[in-house]
Amino acid sequence: MKHVIQQANVQGVMLSYRLGDFWLTDRGNGSHKVHLLTLMYADDIVAVCDSSKNLEHFIKVFERVTNDFGLTMNIQKTCTMSLKQFEKTIGKNETKGKEKDASSNITIRDQNIETVGNFNYLGCNIANDQTQAKEIEVRVGKASNAFNSLRRIVWYRKCISIQAKIRIFKVCILPVLLYGSEIWCLKAVEEQRLNTFYMKCFRTLLGVGRGDRMRNDLILELTGQPSLEKILRRNRRRWFGHFNRMNKEEDQSMLPKEVLFSSFADAKRPPHGVKLRWKDKITKDLTVCEIKSWRREVQDKEMWRKTINKEVKSTTVRSDAAHVIHVHKESAKKRRADERLLDCNKKMNNPSSTPTIINVDTTCSLCGRTFKSKRSMNIHKRVCIQKRSTTSSADTKANEMHQ
Repeated sequence: MKHVIQQANVQGVMLSYRLGDFWLTDRGNGSHKVHLLTLMYADDIVAVCDSSKNLEHFIKVFERVTNDFGLTMNIQKTCTMSLKQFEKTIGKNETKGKEKDASSNITIRDQNIETVGNFNYLGCNIANDQTQAKEIEVRVGKASNAFNSLRRIVWYRKCISIQAKIRIFKVCILPVLLYGSEIWCLKAVEEQRLNTFYMKCFRTLLGVGRGDRMRNDLILELTGQPSLEKILRRNRRRWFGHFNRMNKEEDQSMLPKEVLFSSFADAKRPPHGVKLRWKDKITKDLTVCEIKSWRREVQDKEMWRKTINKEVKSTTVRSDAAHVIHVHKESAKKRRADERLLDCNKKMNNPSSTPTIINVDTTCSLCGRTFKSKRSMNIHKRVCIQKRSTTSSADTKANEMHQ
């Protein structure tokens, strides 16, 4: 890879690192440039360039150097993606700006490299509009398949305690649902989608349905589990603390930390109508949890772990959980019976006074038979005409023979 970088002579994307702090907004003082070109993991390589021309040059150099070492780049598994960026807003009516989407047409060995809108990297779906809508659908789908595979084996078994079911859920289902959630920046709709599946699983574990009308806070209280919002908040802060501790022996920041606390040197966000960033989510999390001395606490791993796990501590299932579930089921059964009785009384007290009207168009003019639809009447009418014609011809022949 060193030979590729030396021969390509491409700097990649240039970022401005601001001393490892989100809140240091002065981009000129105390900042230095960070060049990000490649991300390598096993045999996967991601090249990040600021233009399609530099990306094409890097890929061609990579193809030539790998051939010299006896390696071949798989064109079928290679793709390009252009991230959508927003231009500066001009007036009040253009708050969101215009999207830039540069398309690339790169050909290697007479084969075009596909340009995609999203791709899967290290198990996470990366979209060109920097949203997690597709990722959330994939996570919920995989978690649903894992949950349904244990439905008859574990969840429906009466001999397995609720506490054991919850432990299995936290080990087998929750990691699938929240894989990569440390870097998510979700909208309210996407968080609600995850929370709906989260609560649906607990309802299945307890054996209650939506018709039983058991509130979500009561279900979490019975099971002793934290809400999904708190778990997502804990995951973000855990990743935030991990990155803050990424320093070299010379007290210099490592590349992941520099990228996290960096931004484009000359880029400006539109003033209105832009979604929250990951740094905005972290700022909100620290404010909600009232963590003020986070710069000191993140350096101590054990202290930071205790700080972020305060609101997500799990407790045992309530001892009267079975009794509470039984009471809700009985009240729901009684409520449904009362609703059915009320509907029956309404029908008896208000009988239908509208007389039955026979539609003339659905009545056969030959035999007077009535049908429910006009189509059925037309089919019958053709048959009726054939029968009458056959009967009349048979009568005519009989009269001729008689004469």
